[in-house]
Amino acid sequence: MLQDILLCAIGVPEARSLAPALEEAGVPVRLATSVEALVQAAHQNPPCTIVITVSGKGECRPVADSSLADWMAAADDPMFDLLALLQALKPAISGRTISIVLMGPDLGQTGASGYTALAAAAEGQRGLMKTLARQWGPDIRFAWAGVWPPLLFPGIVAAGLPEQPELGDFTPPLGCRPGWNEVAAAVLALAALGQAATGQSIIVDGGEWMLS
Repeated sequence: MLQDILLCAIGVPEARSLAPALEEAGVPVRLATSVEALVQAAHQNPPCTIVITVSGKGECRPVADSSLADWMAAADDPMFDLLALLQALKPAISGRTISIVLMGPDLGQTGASGYTALAAAAEGQRGLMKTLARQWGPDIRFAWAGVWPPLLFPGIVAAGLPEQPELGDFTPPLGCRPGWNEVAAAVLALAALGQAATGQSIIVDGGEWMLS
């Protein structure tokens, strides 16, 4: 059983909904809503697992209508924010065995019309996760949980998200879209997987996209 989880949700307040789902599964959770609070909590009482979600905008905007400033704010800044957070966190957890699960929308692996910047931000964060898994191992293990986007960004219209038309009138193989309890189960599984693997990704969408 995991001892406890430190949940950091910055810029995506809906991600805090993971906390009660984890507690319902019997795992104590501490919540940090700033980089400073995260670093202090990790230093004073190191957790077994840290779950991080950092910024992002669920705005639907065609690429042709985005200025350079718009694109940088929506696609680049989330990756820079995550990098700065992890750089600040590193001294507080060095020398300890710990799993870090990054959580974001699954659009980076599937794409979505109108949400190009958010998809780019998510895939940039996922790529950073894989790079740091190589650089910061073996003590610090990483994983990525790609979450059904409307859970993190309720304003995202499900009709704008890609489905697999060859499957006809579509229902995910697990029968429904996942909620926060299912995301909590995936996060706990990824944290446990840190004993044997690092740099891995999973899509938490009810089985719609089966991508490695």
